[in-house]
Amino acid sequence: MPLSSSNRPVARIQGPSPRYLALECVLTTDHGVLVLDARGGVGGGLMPLARAYGGRGARHRLEPFLRRLGELAGKRLILFVHDPFAARQPFPDDFFRLVERYSTLGPITDWVPDLQGAKGLPVGAPPIEEMGAFIDPLASRLRLRMAYCNVARVEHRDREPKLLLSGYRERARRPGTTVILSPNEVGVAVFSGSAKRFPDDLRQQEWFPVVNPPLLDEALEHKWLLNELLHGTPSAKLLAPRLPVGLGMVSGQEIRAFSDHLQAPGGFPLAVLEPSLQSLYPGRRFLDRTALRALAARQPERHAPRELLDELLCPSISHRYEEITGYHGKQLDNFLRTPAARVQDHGDGTFHFSAPYPFLETTVSLLRPYVEARPIRSRKTGKLHRGALRVVTLDRKIVAAVHHLVTEPDDGTFQDLGRPEVATFYEAASAEDEAMLQEQLGPFVRELEEQSEARIRGAEDTGMLLRAWVRRHGDYAVDLRH
Repeated sequence: MPLSSSNRPVARIQGPSPRYLALECVLTTDHGVLVLDARGGVGGGLMPLARAYGGRGARHRLEPFLRRLGELAGKRLILFVHDPFAARQPFPDDFFRLVERYSTLGPITDWVPDLQGAKGLPVGAPPIEEMGAFIDPLASRLRLRMAYCNVARVEHRDREPKLLLSGYRERARRPGTTVILSPNEVGVAVFSGSAKRFPDDLRQQEWFPVVNPPLLDEALEHKWLLNELLHGTPSAKLLAPRLPVGLGMVSGQEIRAFSDHLQAPGGFPLAVLEPSLQSLYPGRRFLDRTALRALAARQPERHAPRELLDELLCPSISHRYEEITGYHGKQLDNFLRTPAARVQDHGDGTFHFSAPYPFLETTVSLLRPYVEARPIRSRKTGKLHRGALRVVTLDRKIVAAVHHLVTEPDDGTFQDLGRPEVATFYEAASAEDEAMLQEQLGPFVRELEEQSEARIRGAEDTGMLLRAWVRRHGDYAVDLRH
């Protein structure tokens, strides 16, 4: 039974927590919308607010989010648990030995050199100070109790659980300190950062709701699972199709058949190659017909046995003592908390560490057709510009829809938004476009949430969905050709 004392935590979550999703979309030339990617995690969702909007527009779009948090919290505290660390995969020697062993299956490890030499890659969440510049003034006007911290843990004192919060501050730009709070003081928690860094102590608690549920965020960091969750539903037609490439998941003939059915304007790419895991390099490769032929030549003529792919989905990888000591503190902390991790002591003062590793997703890339986005007429310039679109939803309703546009007017040439030399700017979508997006994407978001609630109830369910995707990858190749 719940404890009735006001000083003791009482389970009081009523109904599901609100979902906060960021969708990467394109408006197609036939006046439709296509979803390229979906991300959970408030860190990713607030990024456009911190770095793109500015001014009253940002606060206007943030207000529905904070109002909903206020409803959940009642008169209690809204706690932002903020961890800006970007969790990335280490690459020990044992990883490359496994790559070499199966090199005849054509693994794609294009992202590994990028990560090994990656300095200054953007992290997943903006700093607390940037977030607070938008949140604090609005929260004050709405009379909401706000607080921020970097680390949240549960400790038992006098036989009662308490929250130990490090880097705690009630205004984002104040210095942080360490405090101890009763769970009853918190009305709702918002975790901002990589889902892999979600505090373990908050996963199973029932004292207050958390936005977003960590299982949903972690599932969406596996880029195969968006298609898997929506497979066979009406909303699947809004997804850009994806073909897993590498390690024998697809044959060279299938890629050639895939490319034969692609068309694009002169100077535009035919396809896009991107990582299968969110924690890998955030960029993507644009491929023309020559590059697609080269990609096909790297693949085997037959699929790898399904049993082998199941085995390589998450094998145990060894890390030597010398490798472990070279990992950064937070990376090592992530690594040591990996489920089913083992330490083997050799008895001579040396040891090695082994843990399950997302090998297949690290070595397999996703190939999808390049979709020509409809040029957008900017209200700022009055001219047509090419670009991308991010749509942020809360409780299945759009709270932000922002175009990321190339600064130069559309001249019919392709420009990669990810290249630093390409100047870009941001602009909110028109009211007409936002209404159209709500009509088309509302059912999509509802289906995604319902499928995740029904099919992901624990970490083992994510593994089952990944295996289902692997076993069906041949069917996806057929779908792409038709």
